[in-house]
Amino acid sequence: MDTHARVVVIGGGITGCAILYHLARKGWKEVVLLERSELTSGSTWHAAGNLFSLTRPSNAQRLQVYTINLYPEIERESGQAVGYHPTGGMHLAASNDEVTTLAIARARARRNGVEAEWITFEEAKERAPVLDTRSLKAVLWEPIKGHVDPSSATNAFAAAARKLGAKIHRHTPVTATTPRADGGWDVETPDGIIHADFVVNAAGLWAREVGALAGIKLPLQPVEHHYLVTDAIPEIEAMDHELPTIGESEAGYYSRQEGKGILLGAYENTCHHWAFDGTPLDFGHELLPNDLARMDRNFEVAMDRMPCLGEAGIKRVINGPMIFSPDLGPLLGPHPELKNYFCACGVMSGLNQGAGIGKVISEWIVDGEPEMDVNFWDVARFGRWAGKRFTFERTKYYYENRQERPYPHLECAAGRPLRTFPAYAAQKARGAVFGFNNGWEQPLWFARQSDEQHDIFGYARQNWWNTVGKECKAVRNAAGLFEISTFAKYRISGDAASGWLRWLLAGRIPERSGAVALSPMLSEKGRLTGDLTVSKLDDGSYLLLGAGTMQGQHMRWFDAHKTPGISVENLSDSWSGLMLAGPSARQILAKVTHSDVSNEAFPFLSVRRMEIEAATDAVVLRVSFSGELGYEIYTPAMYQAGLYDALLRAGADLGLVPAGSRALASLRVEKAFKSWGLDLAPDYTVMETGMDRFVDWKRSGFIGEEAARGHRAQGAVERFVTLTVDADDADCSGGEPVFRDNAYVGYVTSGAYGYATHESLALGYLKSHVAQTGAGFEVEINGKRRAASASNGPRYDPQGLRMRM
Repeated sequence: MDTHARVVVIGGGITGCAILYHLARKGWKEVVLLERSELTSGSTWHAAGNLFSLTRPSNAQRLQVYTINLYPEIERESGQAVGYHPTGGMHLAASNDEVTTLAIARARARRNGVEAEWITFEEAKERAPVLDTRSLKAVLWEPIKGHVDPSSATNAFAAAARKLGAKIHRHTPVTATTPRADGGWDVETPDGIIHADFVVNAAGLWAREVGALAGIKLPLQPVEHHYLVTDAIPEIEAMDHELPTIGESEAGYYSRQEGKGILLGAYENTCHHWAFDGTPLDFGHELLPNDLARMDRNFEVAMDRMPCLGEAGIKRVINGPMIFSPDLGPLLGPHPELKNYFCACGVMSGLNQGAGIGKVISEWIVDGEPEMDVNFWDVARFGRWAGKRFTFERTKYYYENRQERPYPHLECAAGRPLRTFPAYAAQKARGAVFGFNNGWEQPLWFARQSDEQHDIFGYARQNWWNTVGKECKAVRNAAGLFEISTFAKYRISGDAASGWLRWLLAGRIPERSGAVALSPMLSEKGRLTGDLTVSKLDDGSYLLLGAGTMQGQHMRWFDAHKTPGISVENLSDSWSGLMLAGPSARQILAKVTHSDVSNEAFPFLSVRRMEIEAATDAVVLRVSFSGELGYEIYTPAMYQAGLYDALLRAGADLGLVPAGSRALASLRVEKAFKSWGLDLAPDYTVMETGMDRFVDWKRSGFIGEEAARGHRAQGAVERFVTLTVDADDADCSGGEPVFRDNAYVGYVTSGAYGYATHESLALGYLKSHVAQTGAGFEVEINGKRRAASASNGPRYDPQGLRMRM
């Protein structure tokens, strides 16, 4: 047994073996994989092995395409067959909404060069003679679909890793993981202890148990999943080619050829959880008792599409456990509570994603950051608030609703409410319809008596569209009050705070108390890791504000770069926030405070401590995310309910209305203000986003400086623009492709209707050579191309006069 390793990977499924291979491929020799039983034990061995690329978000698709394309290469490198069958595949649509769903997936795939095409029913039946198309509306062909043999593929990755110098120890369970003073880990096994610089938890069904050894709780829950394999089918025996994969999301089934029969799997309409209190340590290559009655609904539709199934005998039934996270996405990356401890857990589709995950984890460990943004799968996206009940209810919902269409602004109610701010009851009483944000309830819009009191989702403009318009008009003409408690809030203090921030952030750091600045935070490679508002308070400390969904990632970054003489306090859960915005905002604020809030005393981009009604400790920023005169008011959470009521009373005769995040989205799109996770992400440089104007190029010594200056010299491959779209009855929501002269030239990152400009607007990125102002563009919305024109600035108040008045 080795006594030292640079990395110990725990778990010998497809994901663990792919991580080991990619680490060795990057030149790291002392890398070891520990498997408690045999390779593929747990979930990998019984997986169906289906491969597909049409998914979201865009980078998830990139990782899946990478995985699929790597299989032939791994076969050559390892000298071992992987059982790769590039058959292509069909997505069936039996309703108009499903046709639109597939049209959207096809359009978004253009960004990654994935070409999916509509085919005729005749073409479909030629490729799949078993298919009956009479009840279908359309068929979408995805050339990259296929399947792979799970055991062969896993062992091929293992063999390729061994050839590169990696080591694998089977029948070697991990019994303890103990952090070392040097930042590494002691990984204990029955055969001895390995001193590891890094640990990767890729333990699959046992990821919870392995995590517990390190003192963490991972939001994961196994569920049962069925598929069956039929006896030989005459129609398939008569074919001169392999049957393509056939799936129908709306009906929750998938299928492919297995031998001369069909493998048919289903996401049943009743989720059955397994091993709620822990995965048995003696479980390995066993299966669970089957209950085919759970597949009745799926099987009935599948037989309608492939009548041969009704006559086929069943050769075998597989019911095996899979382990899911609350949103069914993997948990990847450094755990925010531990040093040098990486997660690669909750991988639902390991054969389809494993190599991409291996690439990401190896880059994160070796290079310090992955090549692409994977925040959507980052383990830090779930805080301690994601407990057992939440995980149980979310996994149940998403398993039973795998066919759910990706409607714009879709919200999931399962497991909620989980966390609420003090103003929640008052907001609910005023008609608030809530959404989910980092575990918190946040008002999306405020329903009026004539409205349905909930969201009605669809691809066209939804039931809240007119009411949100009224909220926006109130903000533009009078004032609106927004809940912003979900923003991340950090207090930075200490003698070295100013110098530390000048190193941590690329922007201008306020030197004068009472000043506010906007600053990008960059990685070593000069890519965005944060978009922060920095305020210097009167006691010399700093308040940093950022995207609430990035709280775990921010704190992980701060901790990794902490130096002596500074203190970082996360106020995000203990402090609340309200945003007062609109032409009447100053008058309203003046009615609830004795402080001077005139433009002269409290100008744009300044911060003040003040007492507001009973809130004796309020930090107020004069900033704007709406484009209007605005104030962000932060207080300890205990004051929020009273402050909310006080502001609404003070503004009752000045037109103040409660407003939600959908109104704020419209207002900020009119101003071309970028939002983290939509328009800003680690995929971008400051030059591409236009945030170079917030970088303090006059100074040196900030993280990512060398790379950022290189990007500045090279210029941007893409440019951020505003698009005005002839959208008809549906607005852009993100992901829509942009064309010029029928050529793909860019994509939308976010969109909304501009109620003040009376335009459907979108923000996005175009290739630099076409990113000039003018018409001639087209944006594809719901499968239809719409004329569009581009501009480089905001459509509303381009000079920014209203927020400075």
